[in-house]
Amino acid sequence: MLKLLVVKKLQISSSAFNLFFATALVAFYNQPLWRLLFAASADSLAQNMLFIASFFLLLVAIFNLSLTLISGKYLQKPLAVAIILSASMAAYFMNAYGIVFDKTMIQNTLETDSNEILDIFSSNLFIHIVLFGALPAVLIINTNIIYRPLFTECKLRALIALASLLVVVINLAVFYKDYSATFRNHREIRHLIVPSSYLYYSSRYLAGAYEQRGGQLQKIAQDASLNTLWEKPAKQLVTIIVVGETARAMNFSLNGYPRETNPELAKAAIVNFSNVSSCGTSTAVSLPCIFSSMGRDTFASGRAKNSENLLDILQNVGFEVLWRDNNSGCKSVCERIEKQALAVYRSDQFCDQQRCFDEVMLEKLDQYLQRNDSNKVIVLHQNGSHGPAYYNRYPADFRAFIPTCETADLSSCSQQSIVNSYDNSILYTDYFLSQVIKFLAERSAIYTTAMLYVSDHGESLGENNLYLHGLPYYMAPKTQTNVPFFIWLSKEYQQQFGLDQHCLTTKRQQPISHDNIFHSVLGLLGVQTALYQAELDIFSSCSSPVLSSN
Repeated sequence: MLKLLVVKKLQISSSAFNLFFATALVAFYNQPLWRLLFAASADSLAQNMLFIASFFLLLVAIFNLSLTLISGKYLQKPLAVAIILSASMAAYFMNAYGIVFDKTMIQNTLETDSNEILDIFSSNLFIHIVLFGALPAVLIINTNIIYRPLFTECKLRALIALASLLVVVINLAVFYKDYSATFRNHREIRHLIVPSSYLYYSSRYLAGAYEQRGGQLQKIAQDASLNTLWEKPAKQLVTIIVVGETARAMNFSLNGYPRETNPELAKAAIVNFSNVSSCGTSTAVSLPCIFSSMGRDTFASGRAKNSENLLDILQNVGFEVLWRDNNSGCKSVCERIEKQALAVYRSDQFCDQQRCFDEVMLEKLDQYLQRNDSNKVIVLHQNGSHGPAYYNRYPADFRAFIPTCETADLSSCSQQSIVNSYDNSILYTDYFLSQVIKFLAERSAIYTTAMLYVSDHGESLGENNLYLHGLPYYMAPKTQTNVPFFIWLSKEYQQQFGLDQHCLTTKRQQPISHDNIFHSVLGLLGVQTALYQAELDIFSSCSSPVLSSN
């Protein structure tokens, strides 16, 4: 009777295991890839079926070749289990949100914080990992892999590797034109192949391939100084820079969105710019790029981490610079300036055990301003509209657009409910930003004040079956790259720095980008240096005198 309860282990040779495993990976964990290939061949599917079959065989041969070369007797099972578990998670996020894995997505993933990780877990994710990760892993563990004597095993593997390589070469030779056209027209294909895409970029990231190698910190703008606008005595200057999170310009009613998502800012005397492009499609890229002297075309995360930035320059010329964060950190931007931990200003009014609403960043800010009479620049890094748990980004009072998506599993919600939740988060951002302006305006008798707001990147909310953000820039839709940006200047600030706000309003629709932030803030704060470029300063043509880099 006991014998009937014993499940006999599956037995398979090591070479057959690799082949079956490679086939399973290609067939069941690469749905976005096959959807793209079938969609690209929709007009002549019958003619292209042979090429699609060739592509399938090509990937199986490449995976089989790789497994044959690296999976030894004591490595084969652990390697297969690790791959199947990671592939199940990668496949889920690619299917559910339309993301792809490139170096930016890997950087963003590995640099996220615990709250963001908790936000993405859902019942659908759990079920998917069980069905496509845990159960196959149990099957692998309970499989008896048979190995031949060492010499025989090595000889057979050499023959299999040669045969796999031959299949790859023949495929590429016979269908060269098809492969060439497909990869030329769909550069994203290399980011869609599981597990090679995330394994490649993860290994390079962890090996430090994207970091600046060696050398001391690169100092910039060492000639920087305050210009002649600072010669007249003035009150203490307080400038707040708010870096938004995942806010897309098209959902701001300031930019023509039909829903009233900016009722408070519409009442404020701000200058809103409606045609602004981000540096990247993720916080890991855009946040350091905003404060870097490098433009988007030359920006490199590794170089940025090894170089001073805008905040360093401001500190070097005498500003007291502070960073407050309600997100996943400053991505090395605030390495050399003062950072206040959340514990310093945490408030039960705005926080629960897991997260805080953005208003918490204004708590105890007066104490910081009053500690001395230095001119101050304060950066507030929002949690903003970070997805997919948009419903967690705003208090219940801001649940104006209903029904809402009350889960991080966006696939279980209608697109309209997702948009509703997102718009509620924008509505709360509108209120938070109005509170920042109110905070500064109420202290105008003591300080000369200004505020600048810009989001790091946008978001996809289901358009073309894309969700979240992080797509490679060349294939990212405008929803991920068009971001909101505005400024608020007190009357005294305008007078001290000779800024003509009416002139600025005439430039509201001109195309600008994150590349302009570095030079515009230098100009706004009256900092002169040879590094400053007046043509990239959106304030320069509306100031008197016009700042010069000489």
